[in-house]
Amino acid sequence: MHECPYCNEIGFSEDQNRKIHILYESDNFIVFPSFGQIVEGYLLIASKKHYIGMGQVPQELYTELHSVCARVRQVLSDSYGTPLFFEHGSTSERKKGGCCITHAHIHAVPVQIDILPELSQHFNYRKIAAFDSLKEQFDTGVPYFFYESNAGERYLFEVPEIVPSQYIRQVIAVKIGKPDRWDWRTYLGNDEINRTIKKLENSFT
Repeated sequence: MHECPYCNEIGFSEDQNRKIHILYESDNFIVFPSFGQIVEGYLLIASKKHYIGMGQVPQELYTELHSVCARVRQVLSDSYGTPLFFEHGSTSERKKGGCCITHAHIHAVPVQIDILPELSQHFNYRKIAAFDSLKEQFDTGVPYFFYESNAGERYLFEVPEIVPSQYIRQVIAVKIGKPDRWDWRTYLGNDEINRTIKKLENSFT
């Protein structure tokens, strides 16, 4: 059995029941509330099949991924306000880029802030147009951050050194004045998860 918590504990593997509440799914991706709700409405977009990061996802699936992200953006904008998106882009089980679970997933967080100033202070970055750039970065073996702002501008940051786990979650939590919520292991946010499910249950139909 694969050791990935997303495949086993959460239930992406075929031999287990899913232990998450899926709000939306396409052929290759699912959307569900994140453990560690820094704010209500915090969603994850994850691949059904196991990949280390979105940079490893086959390029032919990026059009579908783009469509799923666009749907999530619209739903969250209607219910909570425009979200930002990010990924801690792992390139191997050792080179995690601050990711604590190496299964391809993008965070969608309905907060109206810009974290580009914080990230650009410490990491080289470039503006990108599409998810194809994630694959190009993945092929270099250097971990990355992917960040899409509220305005829909996308950036890729090279993360050549080891960074703290859940780095971008820490940045967001501090910036919105909720520094005690960055670690999903200590703040699951069950009440927020339940409210998110109730509010968004029928929003993707």
